Amino acid sequence: MVEGDDADELVPVPPSAHLPSIQSVDELSGLVMNIVIPHTPKEPLPVFVYVHGGSLLYGGANLPIFDAVNLVSHSISIKMPIICVNFNYRVGIGGFLAGSRIAHELQNDGHAGSGNFGFTDQQIAFDWVQTYIGSFGGDAQRVTAVGESAGGISISNQLVAANPPVFNRAICMSGLSPAIPAWTMEQHDRFFETVCRHFDIDPDVGALEKLRAVPQQELANASPAIQGVPSGTGNPCLDGWFYRGDPREIQVPPSWLEGLMIGDTYHEGIIFHINLLDETYSSIRRVLQRHIDNDSETDKILAAYEISEDLEQDVLLERVEHMCGDALFKVLNYATAQECRRQGILQDRLFLYHFDQRSRIQNSFEGTAYHAHELLYLFGNLENEMDESEKIMVREFGSAWIRFVNGVAPWDGGERKWMVWGPDSRREVKTEDEDEAVRNYTRMDMVLALGSWRQWLAGVDALVNRRQ
Repeated sequence: MVEGDDADELVPVPPSAHLPSIQSVDELSGLVMNIVIPHTPKEPLPVFVYVHGGSLLYGGANLPIFDAVNLVSHSISIKMPIICVNFNYRVGIGGFLAGSRIAHELQNDGHAGSGNFGFTDQQIAFDWVQTYIGSFGGDAQRVTAVGESAGGISISNQLVAANPPVFNRAICMSGLSPAIPAWTMEQHDRFFETVCRHFDIDPDVGALEKLRAVPQQELANASPAIQGVPSGTGNPCLDGWFYRGDPREIQVPPSWLEGLMIGDTYHEGIIFHINLLDETYSSIRRVLQRHIDNDSETDKILAAYEISEDLEQDVLLERVEHMCGDALFKVLNYATAQECRRQGILQDRLFLYHFDQRSRIQNSFEGTAYHAHELLYLFGNLENEMDESEKIMVREFGSAWIRFVNGVAPWDGGERKWMVWGPDSRREVKTEDEDEAVRNYTRMDMVLALGSWRQWLAGVDALVNRRQ
């Protein structure tokens, strides 16, 4: 049994490599899979394949929060049994280092592309499910890809891949592909050179061979120093091979996808708090303006979020975090839903949600609906810390996901309707008009109507990750 971060060789990098606790790692032996099945299934069951998050930089499938035993047990209790699979994939430098040097070596070996190794690991895992899940009682024709944060971002990237893995439905929780932008080959070349300099390696003289000689432990632990922030990202590569389209754009699902669920938490932006601590109004505006390159539109966005020079630092950071959470998560979900409606895609098979349930756990996130908080309600692995109303919501939340995996509508997915989970363990489907006071869709419309909203998104990415 793996407890906490004591995951030793079972993960490709430490689950929290950017934090002080350091674990031993191995890039290849960490590519493992966990399967939870009901006892002796009598007929082929739908399959829930979970892709873990971690900014494409860290994380692992073996963390206790992802233990799917309670979820599978609940599916049995409501007579809609499912099989759950989760797996590791390469992240960080091992999973997403790219550039022309790597492309050249791959080409010499008879392969194509550059980087995106974490994504091809994911494809192999889904291929394994197609080939072997029947031996575990699963139905390979009823597979739902589920991911949160970088896991949702991964699934969104797979939906725009030239050769996507086989699954039938998808759930992207707090993450679509533009949230961690794919980089050009030129951007990856610059990052490759930065990595080499960190290890005193000449990028043009046997760099790949020398990088392979660096212990995996050192590669994993070096990410914060290389990226210059406590928690950065791994970035996919626009290598001319992996993608059929541009993952940086708002994506509509391909025609073969049978259903899609997307959603977000209220306090998404709180995860950027540490990276933003040293920012001031002037530095924030400067970074955004550098990307938007329009004073009027920059100021219009800042004013829309009531971000001004006269704010106390704690209020400034709170409002900037909210703006960043909107940009990287909520606006992308809203824009995707709008585009699906405009093109008549999915129609009654698109399901939208907001998670507003506040945490009562006594830590720095207490009182917030923080990024990833909904996982406690999906997997139900902290019920001993919950009151009775929260336990009921765990069952309702899990049931909705189980219904979707079984091909049943989780709630009324009517046009411009969102399921709102919480606060105070309430559950209610609301129209956008009914939810306007909380969500401010009008502000989202204003930002999306600006010609520079993509540049705003790039500016927010640069701000929260301190990119040059």
